[in-house]
Amino acid sequence: MKIMVVYDSNTGNTEKMAKAVAEGAASGGASVEVKKIGEPFPLSSLGDADGALFGSPCIYANVTPAMRDFLENLKGAVDAGKVKLKGKKAAVFGSYGWDGAWVMEQKFYGYVKALGYKVEQDACVEVGTDLQYHPDDHLAKCREWAKKFSESL
Repeated sequence: MKIMVVYDSNTGNTEKMAKAVAEGAASGGASVEVKKIGEPFPLSSLGDADGALFGSPCIYANVTPAMRDFLENLKGAVDAGKVKLKGKKAAVFGSYGWDGAWVMEQKFYGYVKALGYKVEQDACVEVGTDLQYHPDDHLAKCREWAKKFSESL
């Protein structure tokens, strides 16, 4: 089974999460490919994967502009029939500095669901300062979350 981890990161916190998520998914038995927004890769690789984990920091009560652009472009490819995601599983993760957890749990979830994915309700959301000052505890949560996702495929 193959899982794609696609993320954006501004300060490095969500990137730390993405690496931990990839480790967790791999420990659940998946082959994992990690891509940062802005790094070129074919959108069709998401259609070839069994599942996807999308990550973004919260910026002004939303995902990053780069993540929104990416998801909009992916939606165009889905709508044109170039990438098939309907029924595949996905989940979202991310970091925030203040009052942004609801973005991961509602807006980001909605963006990914609109692509045709069956999106897990359980998002992995961490506070940036927790990741900076207590990475062992908080990144372990990310690993466990992704392992459960991987095992559910």
